[in-house]
Amino acid sequence: MLRSLEEVRRNLGFLQADSKRMNMSARQRLAEKASHQGFEFDYNHNVVYFKGEGIHLSPHEADILQVLLNNRARTTPLGLLIQQVYGSSEPETAAVSIRVSVHSLRKKLKDTGIKIKAEPRVGYEIDAEAVPELNRRLSDKILLALNTAKASGEKEIVDQLQLAYDLAEARRRQWLASHSGANNQNGAKPTAAPPAEPASDPNA
Repeated sequence: MLRSLEEVRRNLGFLQADSKRMNMSARQRLAEKASHQGFEFDYNHNVVYFKGEGIHLSPHEADILQVLLNNRARTTPLGLLIQQVYGSSEPETAAVSIRVSVHSLRKKLKDTGIKIKAEPRVGYEIDAEAVPELNRRLSDKILLALNTAKASGEKEIVDQLQLAYDLAEARRRQWLASHSGANNQNGAKPTAAPPAEPASDPNA
């Protein structure tokens, strides 16, 4: 009888622990969903957040998306894409692998409004005009102009826009650092990015 009571208590303890873990997991998922209501690309974790949902990418898909976003407003040559994704360890099947990953990436990002266009015998270009979060910051606007100038071969303009872009990114990182510091003092977790249109963001 005593053994039965001990087993009941032990099993009850396990059930309570499981229930606690499930509640914590549910709260964590709700908090994560609430913090990603717009579009956000977490390159370090291979995840695109859109309207509160996580779209998980393969490492190669994340690499391709990162390169295309950094080169938006112009076509990224296939050779450059292969070099950026594989580096010096480029396999013989790299071109085929890139095409397969781009096809998969298109399907995963369809609902976000992002489009990846193929330029025959050249490479790929990303169209992110439908995503406000990728076109709102000053550095994003400079990046678009910079890539357009590069595509046009305007070296002097490229040099000036590169300086402007570096300055805008430095200002944005400085704002992020100070914003994260303020959050830490208040006991909150540091945010990964500033709000869409922060009043005090020098880059807005």
